[in-house]
Amino acid sequence: MKKKIVAALMASVMCLSMLAGCGNNDDGQQGGNSGNSGSSEGTSSTPTSSDNSSSPDASQPSGEGDANAQGWEQTWPDGQKITWLVRDDNVDPKDSRYQQLIAVEKIEEMFHVDIEFIIFNGKADDAKEQYMTMVTTDPLPDVIAYLNEEMYKNTENGKNGITGLKEMGVIPQRLNEIIESKMPNLSKILEDHPDIARDMSDSNGDYLYFQRINPLDVTGIVASNDTGLVMRKDWLDEVGMEVPTNMAEWEEVLRAFKTLGDDKIPFDAYSSGIQLFEGAFGMMSGIYIDPDTGKVEYGARTQKYKAYLETMNRWHTEGLMAEAFDENGNATKGTGDDNVLSSIAGSWKGLANNGGEGSKFEGKLRTEKGQPNATLVAVPWPATEDGKVYSPRAVSRKQRETEIITVDAAKEPEKMDAIATIIDYMYSEEGSVLLTWGEEGVTFETDELGNRRLTEYGNEQLELPGNTGKPQRYKMYGNQSGGFPSYGCFDVNLATRNEWYVNAATTWVEDTSFELGYPGSISVSVDTSNSQLDTYIAEMKWKFITGQEPLSNFDTYVAELERMGISDIVKAYQDAYDIYLSK
Repeated sequence: MKKKIVAALMASVMCLSMLAGCGNNDDGQQGGNSGNSGSSEGTSSTPTSSDNSSSPDASQPSGEGDANAQGWEQTWPDGQKITWLVRDDNVDPKDSRYQQLIAVEKIEEMFHVDIEFIIFNGKADDAKEQYMTMVTTDPLPDVIAYLNEEMYKNTENGKNGITGLKEMGVIPQRLNEIIESKMPNLSKILEDHPDIARDMSDSNGDYLYFQRINPLDVTGIVASNDTGLVMRKDWLDEVGMEVPTNMAEWEEVLRAFKTLGDDKIPFDAYSSGIQLFEGAFGMMSGIYIDPDTGKVEYGARTQKYKAYLETMNRWHTEGLMAEAFDENGNATKGTGDDNVLSSIAGSWKGLANNGGEGSKFEGKLRTEKGQPNATLVAVPWPATEDGKVYSPRAVSRKQRETEIITVDAAKEPEKMDAIATIIDYMYSEEGSVLLTWGEEGVTFETDELGNRRLTEYGNEQLELPGNTGKPQRYKMYGNQSGGFPSYGCFDVNLATRNEWYVNAATTWVEDTSFELGYPGSISVSVDTSNSQLDTYIAEMKWKFITGQEPLSNFDTYVAELERMGISDIVKAYQDAYDIYLSK
C-alpha cells in the first residue's frame, strides 16, 4: 500500500480542505518492508522475518473471519481513510520518516484502513499560529498527535489546552464510552492502574486524549530520568574519599576538593544545580507534596527551605561552589561546560551522557584535554538527616505529546470505531512492542531473562533523503519521535546507551521515594500575577545565599510571600489534588 503524505501548510489552509488531492501522489515512496526503509545502502542484505510471531499480521487470515480471530470487529468499510497529523520538523513532506514507517503499513493491512499523514513543522516561525488556524478551520484532521496542551492558547476567552479544545468543540466531550466499548486493551490498563486512570482523566473523570503511557515501573522511571549529580571520581580518589551519601558527607568532600587548588570549584552550580540538593531537606522549593503531612506545600515558605538556604549560604561563603550568581541563583562564573572541561569543576548538575567512552565530558577529558585518568561517577541523591532519600525532581508519566480525536472523525461512527480499534492495538503488548522495538529476530532479540536487545541490524543508522538526522532502523517502525500512543516499552530508550549512561540513570532512581513531586497530570489555574511572586522568591534566594540578605530576616520574607498570596496558590493546588485523589 502506497503511503500518502500531506503537508500541513496551515497559513493557507488550502491543503486541509483538499486532503485527498494533496495526499494522492503516485510518486509517493512505498515503505512495505525493512528492505526499503529509506536507505539506498544495504538493501540487498536486508534480513527478512518470515512467520514471525511478533509481526501483527503474521497470524492474520485474509478476508472474512479475521476480525473474530483478532478479537475485534470491523464496522468500517475496507480502505477507510484516516487523516493523522504528526510532527516532523523542517522536512519536505515527501521525505518525512512517517512516509516509510513499517508498523503503520502493517496496521493498515491488518485493520484494512488507509492512514494519510499530515506533516506539521513544529519549528516553523509561525507554528503556533498555524496550529490555531488548523484547529479552528474545517475540515479538521481526524487525529492530531502534537503538543496539544501547550499549543492551544485561546487568550481571548482563556480556554486553553486540551480542556479548551473540548470547550470550543474541537474534540468530543468525552471518550469514556468508546474506550469501554471498543478499546479492551486500554480499558484493562486503566482498570488495573487507578493511578494511570487518574492521570489521564480530567477533574470529572472524563478521558479526552491518548498518549504514550509510562507505567513508572522501575524501567519506566529509569528511562525518564537523565539528570542528576555528577562528580570527578579521580578527584575523590586523590583526596581519599568515597562517594557522598548525605549533606554532611557532601560538605566534607567539597572541602577536600577545595584543597586541590585555589582555582577549583568543588560544586559548579550552573544551570540551577543547587536545586538538586532540595530533596535532602525533604522539600522542593516550589509546589510539592509534603511527605510528613501528605498535603500540598510551597517549599519556599517553609523552615525546611530555610535550612537548605543556610547550607547553600555556608557553601558559598566557604567557596565550595561557584562564587557568582545572577538574580535567579544561577552560577555566572564562566560556563559549566568550560569549567568541567578545564578541570576546574569537581561536581555539578549533570546528564547521563556525561560519562563513558566518547562522552560529552569524560570522553573529551581523556582524549582532548590530556587527562587520561579522568573518571566520572554519578552520585545518588543525598539522604535527609533521618536517612530518607527523595528525588528533587518531579517524575510524571504525563507526556508532552498527546493524540486527540477531533469532532470531524466523531461525526462518522464507522471511522471513530476504526480509530479507536487501531489506537487500542497500539496499547496492546504486541502493538507497543512493534511501534517501539520493531520485529523480533529483525530489529531486536529477547534473551532468556525476557530482556530485549537491539540487533546490529536494528541499531544500524540510516541516511534518509531530506532528513538531517540518522535514525536507527528500529525507529523506522514506529518513529520514536512520537505520533502514536503505546504502553510501556520505555526500556527501548536505554537500549542504545552506553553502560555509564544506564548506570547513572539507575543511580538517580534506585532506593528513592518520589513522594515529593506534585502530579504533573493535574492542571491548576492560578492568577498569572503570581509571576511577581516567583520573581521575588528567586531574588531573595540569591540574596540569602550570597549573604546580601541575612537569614535572620527569613520570617519577614515569608510574611511578604503571604501578602503576595502564596497561601491562595497552595489552596488552589490542594483543591485540585483532593479532586485528583478522589477520582
